Amino acid sequence: MTRLTGVMAAMLAAVACGGGAGTDSPAGPRDTLVFAASADATTLDPHNTTDTESDQVIMMMYETLIGFDRDMKIVPRLAERWDVAPDGVTWTFHLRDGIRFHDGTPFNADAVRRNFTRVMDPIANHKRLVLFDMIDRVEAVDDRTVRITTKYPFGAFEPTMAHVSAAIVNPTVAEKFGRDFGLGADRASGTGPYRIVSWKKDQEIVLERNDDYWAEKGKTRRIVYRPIPEAAARVLALEAGDVDVISRIPSADIARLEKEAGIVVTKTPSVGMQQFRFNVTKKPYNDVRVRQAISYAINRRAIVDNLVSSFARPSTGALTPIMRGYANLGEIPYDPDKARALLKAAGYPNGFKTRIATTPRYPMGVELAEALAADLKKVGIEAAIDVIEWGTMVTYWAGLPPEKNPQEIFIMGAGASTADADWGLRPIFRSAPTNENNYGYYSNAEFDRVIEAAMRETDAEKRQQLYRRAQEIVYLEDPGAVWLFDTLYVVASRANVEGVTPSPLGAVTFQQATVH
Repeated sequence: MTRLTGVMAAMLAAVACGGGAGTDSPAGPRDTLVFAASADATTLDPHNTTDTESDQVIMMMYETLIGFDRDMKIVPRLAERWDVAPDGVTWTFHLRDGIRFHDGTPFNADAVRRNFTRVMDPIANHKRLVLFDMIDRVEAVDDRTVRITTKYPFGAFEPTMAHVSAAIVNPTVAEKFGRDFGLGADRASGTGPYRIVSWKKDQEIVLERNDDYWAEKGKTRRIVYRPIPEAAARVLALEAGDVDVISRIPSADIARLEKEAGIVVTKTPSVGMQQFRFNVTKKPYNDVRVRQAISYAINRRAIVDNLVSSFARPSTGALTPIMRGYANLGEIPYDPDKARALLKAAGYPNGFKTRIATTPRYPMGVELAEALAADLKKVGIEAAIDVIEWGTMVTYWAGLPPEKNPQEIFIMGAGASTADADWGLRPIFRSAPTNENNYGYYSNAEFDRVIEAAMRETDAEKRQQLYRRAQEIVYLEDPGAVWLFDTLYVVASRANVEGVTPSPLGAVTFQQATVH
């Protein structure tokens, strides 16, 4: 299919799925908002979600005990208050009264207990099991009180409990459908401000306002998620008025959309960042001097200015500034002379040949690889570029042992969905035998010791000091990646849309949105 044909097909599909973005009401706001998603949701089961397109629908349908506000501060949700005992492991949540699931079933402490029993079940092996590994047991003290005991004091407990996968599902519905829960409109039930009414796979998900919601009701009656995979087609659909809101916008279109009178572009600092990782088990990347040399050889400022200035800022650390535990270690300077000296010290005075793997799935993925290759050539490193489709790319990151993974330098996005240093560093850089999460097989004994200590530290100041040290190791001293830039989460909407809520987690919700 040619690019133009793909665009036209997506546009025709949008028309086939219901025409324009909604029905105008001369007396007030429209009753429907249409969001063009980059892909359909894969599941509406919070305990099994690992993709943003699923998360942002789940965030409208379900709620956590505690959550993030727009500034990523922890706030009450289903729990009106909570506290931790002096032992640092006993957390007590006091639940709101009078809340019901979408089918009318009461929400209570036993529902919370059954949720965590489900997500922590090792036999069921739900995808988010590892996220809650720190929990020892969950007890319903009475109808409105839940006690969660962790195996050890865990500094990131609150942001982990605010994670979308800690959302509380209707346990009766979940137990009825088992592994099929979340895979259909009749197989999903939460307490959130919207409930699902239909799901036509790869065509649309339709949510309707939950008029029995316990807090402030949604402002628009119906929210439609319409998958349009091709980015150019999403932009055309927005400009034509066939959809109201889009995200994942091509860099070249952002500046143009900002100038259009009928379009509003919003940019939100996020947890996301763009890297190229090293496979540290491959020569010469097992030599820290080579990795340092490559880090100094990359002109990050030029890459940002020339390729991604509309949605990126140069990285200043191993985490983004909005994340708990972030340490500002500064931009890594462009220093080709230092890079050449390090290569010479490592035994490569004339450089070497390598391969860079990338995928078009990431914004400007191919162009970024080309920019890296051009910079590396200036210090004597000849880099060929392998452009790999996403489906093939992920097979290289699926828990392979080092001897079965041929990649040398490869593109990789990053961003902790808890907005905390623990989840942003521990799973992806702690030593592990395969690359299920540690995609480049990074291993540093001091980093491991520091990250384990930080995980168990609950004093905020001490925790910050430990995470700063961990970032100094992996970002500067013993690089686990080439950090390029932090990403802004960009959302564009029609000018008649108000109240859209972009999240630093890279998702967008519509509880407060209206369309005039």
